[in-house]
Formats: sequence, structure tokens, C-alpha cells
Amino acid sequence: METYLPLLRGQALFRGMADGEVLRVLSCFHARELRFDRARTLRELAEPSRWVIVAAGGLRAQIDDARGNRTILGDFGPGDFLDSGVTGPRAGAPPFSFDVRAGTVLLLLDSQAAAEPCGDCCRAHLIFLRNVAQALARGEALLLYKIDYLAKRSIREKIVSYLAIQTALQGARKVNVPYSRQELADFLAVDRTAMCAELSRMQSDGVLRYERKRFELLREE
Repeated sequence: METYLPLLRGQALFRGMADGEVLRVLSCFHARELRFDRARTLRELAEPSRWVIVAAGGLRAQIDDARGNRTILGDFGPGDFLDSGVTGPRAGAPPFSFDVRAGTVLLLLDSQAAAEPCGDCCRAHLIFLRNVAQALARGEALLLYKIDYLAKRSIREKIVSYLAIQTALQGARKVNVPYSRQELADFLAVDRTAMCAELSRMQSDGVLRYERKRFELLREE
């Protein structure tokens, strides 16, 4: 586990911890590695009792409906945290899948250890639980943003909402969007052709400027 210290010590989940405390938390939560030498698509990442930390590489979560339509839920990279409610099987839920990139390494942690602190009730354990609570709150905020995109009635409103939130999150007027046009359409749950036509109109109307994956929202409508 020492291999991942340079990554983990800089992540929000381990904020406020010395290297020895990071390693102690990994031991307390019975961390184990899950490696992917090649790209895979999975219906679940781990058992229901496991939290997941992306140590290297990355993955994308999405929902596929019965007609083959895809809705991208989000992308996760090094240092990101996924709750067991997302990564494990969900009885009666829609088909939910993860596209895992080649070279991805996941750290699986026993979430049940959160309810059973180690005998010493160590400082590292308590700090980690606090950081996990904050990570879950951030995840809920991102979910609310996603709901906001999808709740908009028109494609233009969805695009404006998405770019306005990205501008705030990235702290810059010009933002980088991590999706191709098809992927962005899947993320916003719209038709790609209609979305591309709307982007062209919005640029002509002076609402935004864009080049490939770089966008600047000039005004909100």
C-alpha cells in the first residue's frame, strides 16, 4: 500500500493525516487492491460492503435502458471515492454499469469498519470518517447538479445549466468539458444531432463560444 502514498496523501479523504496514519486507516478498513490490466465493462465494482477509492486510471458510471440508450452519470479518476451504495449490486434498479479503463487500480475498503472502530479508536480512523462524510456530501451536491441539468426542459437550458455549474466548479470563465459530443449528449440525456445544432445556434446568438472541448459561457439565459 505504500506505493499509493504519494497519491493518497494529497487527497481529500486523507486530509490532515501523516503517512503512517494513512497506512493505518488502510489497515483498519482492510484495504485490498483490484487491478484492471485491460478495459472492462462491469455491472458492479465490488461487494455491497465495500467502499472504493480510485488509486490509478479511472472509470465511468452510466445507465443503459432497454432501448440501448445511455446516460452518463459521471467520471471518476485518481483519488475519487465511491460509496458502496453505488458500487455494489442494486436489486430492482435499472441496468447500471462501469466502463473501467485499462491500467486502473481500485482500493476496496470494508465499509463495515466504519461502525466498528479499531480497539484504540485511533485519531486516523476518526479523521478518515470525517473526511468520508464530507466526500459523501460532495457526491450528493454533484447529484443535485445532475438533477438540475436533467430537469431543464430545452436543450439550450440544459447546456447553459451545465456550463454555468462547470464555470463555478472550475473557477474559470473558460472550462474544459471531459466529453466528446456524443458523450456530452449522453450526459445531458439529449439527442446528439439536436444538441450540436443548438450549440451552433448558441454560438451565433452570442450565448457561448467553444472549440472542441473548451467552452466559454458568455451569458446565462
